[in-house]
Amino acid sequence: MAVEGMSRRKFLSGAALAGAVVAGAGLVGCAPKSSSDAKGEADAAGTAGAAGGTVGFDGTGVMPWLGEAPEISDADVSEEIDTDVVIVGLGCAGVPAARAAVEAGARVVCLESSSKLNSAASDMAIFGGQTQATWGRGDGFLDKKMVVNMHMEECSHHVSQSVISRYYDESGAALDWFVSASKSLYIAPESYAEIPAENQENYMFPYMYPVPETYDYTQEDLPCYPTSVGFSSLSTVMADNLQVAVDGGADVRYSTKGVKLIQGDDGAVTGIYAQAAGSDTYLKINAKSVVLATGDYLGNEEMMKFYAPECVENGIQILSIDMDDEGNYTNVGEGHKMGAWAGAGIEQWHAPMIHHMGGGAGADGRGVIGNNGYLWLNLRGERFMNEDLPGQQLENQVELQPQRKAYQFFDSSWPEQLQYFPAAHGVACIYREDALPDYTASGLRINVRTPADIEAAVEEGRCLKADTVEELLAMIDGMDVEAAKASIERYNELCAAGEDTDFFKSSKRLFALENGPFYAAECGCALTLGNLGGLESDSDCHVYSTERERIPGLYVCGATQGGRFAVQYPISLKGLSAGMCMVYGKIAGENAAAGK
Repeated sequence: MAVEGMSRRKFLSGAALAGAVVAGAGLVGCAPKSSSDAKGEADAAGTAGAAGGTVGFDGTGVMPWLGEAPEISDADVSEEIDTDVVIVGLGCAGVPAARAAVEAGARVVCLESSSKLNSAASDMAIFGGQTQATWGRGDGFLDKKMVVNMHMEECSHHVSQSVISRYYDESGAALDWFVSASKSLYIAPESYAEIPAENQENYMFPYMYPVPETYDYTQEDLPCYPTSVGFSSLSTVMADNLQVAVDGGADVRYSTKGVKLIQGDDGAVTGIYAQAAGSDTYLKINAKSVVLATGDYLGNEEMMKFYAPECVENGIQILSIDMDDEGNYTNVGEGHKMGAWAGAGIEQWHAPMIHHMGGGAGADGRGVIGNNGYLWLNLRGERFMNEDLPGQQLENQVELQPQRKAYQFFDSSWPEQLQYFPAAHGVACIYREDALPDYTASGLRINVRTPADIEAAVEEGRCLKADTVEELLAMIDGMDVEAAKASIERYNELCAAGEDTDFFKSSKRLFALENGPFYAAECGCALTLGNLGGLESDSDCHVYSTERERIPGLYVCGATQGGRFAVQYPISLKGLSAGMCMVYGKIAGENAAAGK
């Protein structure tokens, strides 16, 4: 099968999907070069691919996506402001940065290219603190060595252990601080507790509390630690945090984007040029510190080709809801560009966030039966993996199959089987006869399935159903039926023996395909929710040059910050990126205000 380059139409299709599913390397050893500065070098080195092809890092230092920094003179400036701190971007990191800087006594100006703050997440992984202590998950609940080492291993040790370690140490207190701004926030006593009517629009809950009796993360090869919290409306809590900053004097400029950092002769950042939507002139903001919190670059096709060419080559569509009023993506790497123009290094290893949620995902993002480790077969009729994998690793395996496709099989015994699957992100591990209440937060719905959910998937064509295995296989276009029947027979033999000697799946998740009716859900490639890689940084949110020298006056947090993720997005902690955004947003705001 020929590999298809991603067309612009295909790449941007995530914008349309966002409405339905709301639920690599830059060099650090030499100065970055723009495309025009190094065109001859790039052509000679082969970095410039054919139109529509991928353009990846080639070790020359050329960044085809960077372009030239705009030339801005005083004549182009229509307004000039003096302040202490500028926060560029009001998302999950920029909002806490703004509040923290104001509370530290700084004068603050906030820039946001959208007409409102951006809130795309709903969960945070948190360690300890008073809020977590509500559920017996206070300080010391999880072993730091275990958690930090797992993160380092999942990211192939390409990330900063200091960044990960400080996050563990300070996330609990940071969550306590963050939620204190939202006076209407209700703290649920359990994951699926009944929420009072007056609190159903703004509540926080613990994931997997109490932990299902059949799940022991200490016995899992790839555990999901029970330490995450979810919000019914994270945007509400963020808005409450931003209001604290506004009440403290923060000047918020919506529909206004950062364009170019201002630097002194010594390279220190002394402010930023910004531009309001539709304006031909610029705003010049003189400041002691600038915090870049502009998110990732998922909406920038050229940057994706450069840092994640495999995503483009595999035809992975994107899903982003970070948009301005005109429907343009705002997560297009503006902070990365401004940093690179100022001499900042960009970390070498980036991490696509492609978490498979199982076959036949509906409008709510849930797979038919989650990303559960039932029997998966490719179109050759072959079993090809230990299916007991988290969604990120499942995606990696699906991408290797013919037509980048596989099928997930289960039978009518699924209601009693769910309880044995891991209490993890994307996994259906809780069975209910009746639907959850309408107000239930979207994150909680992911782990629950009812008979009505499965039947709806069948009726909508997202799941195949048949009385016999033979009939089911015949319904799958392109399936090698005879090979599939042999694979199922072999799998059932392993299940009966209680040991998977082929792929070594946990015996407690070996469920034979034997009780009709039978079901199959198609599993293609999932959506890229983010591509995470940022400016060279440390645990104080300082930014470093390509020579790894600190750039005074410049700070970074959120998805623009390096040192957090590499190679692939970790799965042991649900809501990890959003949690790190909040924690390091707070740290960046405090340090930017103090100038340290």
